[in-house]
Amino acid sequence: MSVVIIDPVSSGITYLTAAQQLGVDLYVFSADEGERQLSPELRAKVRQVIKIDTSDFDLQKAMLDELGNINAILPGVEYAVPMAARLGAAQGKRHLSDYAVQRVRNKFNFRSQLTEAGLSNIGFFLLCAGQPVQIPSSFNFPAVVKPVDMAGSISVRKVHNLGELTTVVDAFSQALPNDVGFTASGCVIVEEYIPGKEYSIEGVVRKDGSITIASVTEKLLGAEPYFVEIGHIVGQRYTEAFYTTMSNYALAVLDAIQLNIGPFHLELRVTPEGRPVAIELAARLPGDNIVELIRYSSGIDLATETLCQYLGTDSPAVHGTPGISAIAFIPRGEKNEFTTLSGLEEFIDHSHYLAHQVYYQPGDALGCAQDWTSRVGYVMFGGDDEAEVRSLVKRVHTEVKIA
Repeated sequence: MSVVIIDPVSSGITYLTAAQQLGVDLYVFSADEGERQLSPELRAKVRQVIKIDTSDFDLQKAMLDELGNINAILPGVEYAVPMAARLGAAQGKRHLSDYAVQRVRNKFNFRSQLTEAGLSNIGFFLLCAGQPVQIPSSFNFPAVVKPVDMAGSISVRKVHNLGELTTVVDAFSQALPNDVGFTASGCVIVEEYIPGKEYSIEGVVRKDGSITIASVTEKLLGAEPYFVEIGHIVGQRYTEAFYTTMSNYALAVLDAIQLNIGPFHLELRVTPEGRPVAIELAARLPGDNIVELIRYSSGIDLATETLCQYLGTDSPAVHGTPGISAIAFIPRGEKNEFTTLSGLEEFIDHSHYLAHQVYYQPGDALGCAQDWTSRVGYVMFGGDDEAEVRSLVKRVHTEVKIA
């Protein structure tokens, strides 16, 4: 069997190992430059890396025809979701429905659908570049502004009044963000702020329409007005009532969006009254090493499961002892240039340590403080002592610093 992955980046890279373990031939369609360039180690896992314009449907369809017997086409990054679905449809393979694509790749469409389905009751409206900023009479601040089609908390910000909103929208319109070769359309959704603790729910819609929920993940966020994720905790022991509430809500959202195949990553908040309210839904593997955290805590491999569902093959048996896993991202602090990290060695030597990575080399300029690029690296932990794992995450945030 053969699979094509379009632009594997971040969690999309986990498909490479999964395909290798399943004995599946994997082709990569990629710009093969910058963030999308695969390392020699990753290239060794695939049959062929094909350098191609991944925004060009006709070019990729012709390449698929030339390759011949390709059994599935999957997105390796958020921005490839529409193209993978379109190519899958053209090739007569399992693919995400156009109805779902239009809602998972446009946050305004997503919020509109949930509101119509009775799964969201917050106020919201759309603004596009060049339009005057006009607030509906029933709209209440504070609010959150976010591009309708970006990922990674890019250009997402909380605002408290019309003046702040106007400033943020003007700045966005004058310099549209670009991520992994994708440039924002110029439209933003403005939503009433949802108070409460943030979570994400990950899983897979199977080929028969049944749904596997693999994790209810606790999110740790940095300081507002931005929404930078500084950590995730997987495998914690929720009450049955809480887990049921979250699972039922997630299933209702998936039904409303008509997500018909593949992975999902649903972000939501639970209000002080205990009511879940969706933030957004992605039809891809979760980023930030959540795939690895879930594999450690439950034995479920979302990348493997997704490939099996697209290929129509049986999923391998799940092995492993339930535990808790977490990732703590290392903040940049007030620094603008990376030198070296202090305080990291102690955590590497800890019995709960799983892995770590530092993204920068000495002398590198650091990213902005407003999105995921503010993080300089991470440490992952796992074990059966939830209190200890939580303590380690908190300590990384306070003790590991740029020297």
